[in-house]
Amino acid sequence: MESWLLEIGKAIIRLLLNPLLYWFIIITILASLARIKRERNDFGRKIYPIFDELYGQRLRGILFGLLISIVMMVLGVGLHPILLLGVILFTILFTLNKKFTWLSSAYTFGFTTIVLLFFPYYRDMLPPLLRAELTQMDWVIFTTLMGAFLIIEGLMISSVARDQTFPELITSSRGKTAGQHRLKKLTLVPLIMFWPIGSLSIVSDWWPVIEWNEMPFGLIIFPVIIGFDFTVRSGIPTKVAKRYSEFPLLLGFLVIALSLMSYYIKIFSLVCILVAIIGREWLAYQMKTKDQNQPPIFSPLTTGLKILAVLPGTPAVDLGLMVGDTIVKVNGQAVSNPTEFYHALQINRAFCKLDVVDERGEVRFTQRAFYEGEHHELGVIFVENHQERMAE
Repeated sequence: MESWLLEIGKAIIRLLLNPLLYWFIIITILASLARIKRERNDFGRKIYPIFDELYGQRLRGILFGLLISIVMMVLGVGLHPILLLGVILFTILFTLNKKFTWLSSAYTFGFTTIVLLFFPYYRDMLPPLLRAELTQMDWVIFTTLMGAFLIIEGLMISSVARDQTFPELITSSRGKTAGQHRLKKLTLVPLIMFWPIGSLSIVSDWWPVIEWNEMPFGLIIFPVIIGFDFTVRSGIPTKVAKRYSEFPLLLGFLVIALSLMSYYIKIFSLVCILVAIIGREWLAYQMKTKDQNQPPIFSPLTTGLKILAVLPGTPAVDLGLMVGDTIVKVNGQAVSNPTEFYHALQINRAFCKLDVVDERGEVRFTQRAFYEGEHHELGVIFVENHQERMAE
């Protein structure tokens, strides 16, 4: 028991010494500040608070990490230290631009593998801990984890809610101001694994994959950073995200299948990596091309006002207004621009009634009393808000 408590303490120290833990905090802060700066430039105000890139994903990351850790410990498997070092280096390299586009495991794990194809040529120049030979089992474990993290990425994308996407203003192909939404999320998945350095030893043959009886081992907690970053302008962001999330899920299962086959046919390790990288790139290209070839839905309308964003904690939230809804009447008055909208609100400063059309074309009515100190514009943002402000 003392040995296990000692190794658990060492694992926590190893986590605190891992640069990825602090890099996770740094890039979250930098990405949040960059996003808030753009919100203020586009809309004259901050829409969502700092660290909102983590909203809805923190607990999921911990749960995913615990699930994978339990499976790895039951099987008695861990990751070679050189593989962990590669993931650290490529995760930092791919996030220097404060974007999460390349934080898919297809890239961080995939490029680590490509670099390590040349491992025999520089192994002797590395510290002793990193010189241990990479076995076929090491590659199987690594590529299987890559597929598992692709599945996690798909689940993260599908779980994004309507109040978790970030509005932006863009210039359409016709030179007019339009809106889009950026889906940009990040999570940290902590993995608890066996480490080839420590004071633990177990005389047992129950572990089905790796035999640890002949050598001491310890524990390590390794933080894997997973994220995604893409924009949607031709549809309701969350609906597009749910459709798009199916592809990383399918790709993840395919990668896992190829990885397990590589235990018997070694060439499948390389095939697995190529499928992951090329497949992930193809998915990103297909989505971007399809989105850009369709007209943006967040653009000025001849009748009504399309909602681009809803400010948290405002009357618009209580009214049930959502991104993509179209407000056609305010207090019985038809509206087609922000000026008419705000004038109609003044008809009754104590009460508000709205006629709203959702993305399916169905009309609903919503109403609410106003209270002192509440947001006088309801807390909704339209694309035209920016245009009128600039005109003034």
